[in-house]
Amino acid sequence: MALRLAKSTKKTFTASADVIALVESLDQWGRETFTVPHGINKGQPFGLSSFQKRLLVALFSRDIDGPTFRTLIYTLPRKLGKSMLLAFLLLAFVCPDSPAYREGCVGAVAAPTEKHCGYVADHMFALLETAGREDELRRRSDPRPGILEMRNCKVYLSTGSNWGGHGLGLDFAIIDECGLITKGQDELITGYYDALSSRDGQLIGLGTRGDNLIFNEMIENPDPRTHVICYGASKTDDPSDPATWAKANPDGGTIKPLRFLKDAHDKALHSGSLTEFCVWQLNMPLSPTRQLLLDYPTLTKAYRANPEPIPGEPVHIGIDLGGSASMTAAVVAYEQSGLIKLLGAFPGADMDLITRGKRDLVGDLWHRAALDSDLIETSGSVSDLNEFLPAVVDMVGNHPVASVSCDRYRQAEFSTALARQKLAWPVIYRGTGPRDGDQDIRATRRLFLSGSVNMVRSVLLEGSLGEADVKVSTTGACQLDKSHKTARI
Repeated sequence: MALRLAKSTKKTFTASADVIALVESLDQWGRETFTVPHGINKGQPFGLSSFQKRLLVALFSRDIDGPTFRTLIYTLPRKLGKSMLLAFLLLAFVCPDSPAYREGCVGAVAAPTEKHCGYVADHMFALLETAGREDELRRRSDPRPGILEMRNCKVYLSTGSNWGGHGLGLDFAIIDECGLITKGQDELITGYYDALSSRDGQLIGLGTRGDNLIFNEMIENPDPRTHVICYGASKTDDPSDPATWAKANPDGGTIKPLRFLKDAHDKALHSGSLTEFCVWQLNMPLSPTRQLLLDYPTLTKAYRANPEPIPGEPVHIGIDLGGSASMTAAVVAYEQSGLIKLLGAFPGADMDLITRGKRDLVGDLWHRAALDSDLIETSGSVSDLNEFLPAVVDMVGNHPVASVSCDRYRQAEFSTALARQKLAWPVIYRGTGPRDGDQDIRATRRLFLSGSVNMVRSVLLEGSLGEADVKVSTTGACQLDKSHKTARI
């Protein structure tokens, strides 16, 4: 568990006895009024866990001139009841029998998409249904995505428009899934914050950390009136350690079953990448949409001092053909020993490796790779395959070639080069993208994660991995992509 408090002149935040008593009375009201509508605790009295009470204690804390915290950040892994907690909080504001009832209050729930902004509203109706009170809350659909009304209280629902909050006067604003706010929606938080001014309101931003830079900056560097509660693992924590799971998931298995975490971890391990598990289940500060093909600790576990192949074992070769600017590269994988060798090539006619490294923003990486014999220069302005392929043959040694994988769009060029070198290799031509899938990315990750790879340390591979990202779509499909404009994959 990681609890970050606001950076203010106060050394610590200590809630008053009145605030603690209010939160406890809310807990009692919830247990007496509602039952859990779904999940592993379905049918049990609805109560608040200690980690959920932390948010409410900070929210209700008051100074002489207003709320102690204008903004509250609540970030934690998925499926820990945050939407249900916020639904309960809203009901506490609008239900007259609640200890926290605010007569005539006006609030808003916003999210990046219409789907996300409806979650809290759905949970409000689900809770009321358990008490037979669903008719007390009304939802108007116009204007979309809607307005919730109970007596003289209103809660506006809004999608991720930069105009969100404009013209409203709010007692509270809730922005769900802040980590998923896109670059075109960056004014969303500011718009709702400004809408609090006329009614001295408060803003709650919640969700997993995600990609959004503004949300992550608020977590890491909060202003004096921002209170941050962050449950999550750090980048240095072992994502396979159950102690890390417990650190990031403070419910102790009462909301999200511990067995689910183990199953999610094992599923991610089998897929070849733990990144999504770390992002969604451990709330690590990682990007869910752009990932490394391999992280450095995973790569270094494959390093050996003097790995040797098994005599006569088959090999599999991957070839990527470059042009005048990009690298031509080959990776040789030995089938039984798990040995990996690699070789890159740049054309040397137009610039030397030092100049090329400066242009590609990698310093002297290409020069150091050449000193390690992992990179060669060929004649001409484009890597010469008639010079490169013999170097690959020498690297393979006395081993049969079981398969070769090469770019589909360079098929004619590669077939011609093989014929000139009199190489009868069995070639599979493929590309990258939807047509060919992402099994090569996932298989590579599985090999390294399983400890099946053995290789000498390669600065060329280390540098190249830093130049390539894995772009992950909303469907989970992976595709290699340059990490910056001048990157060479």
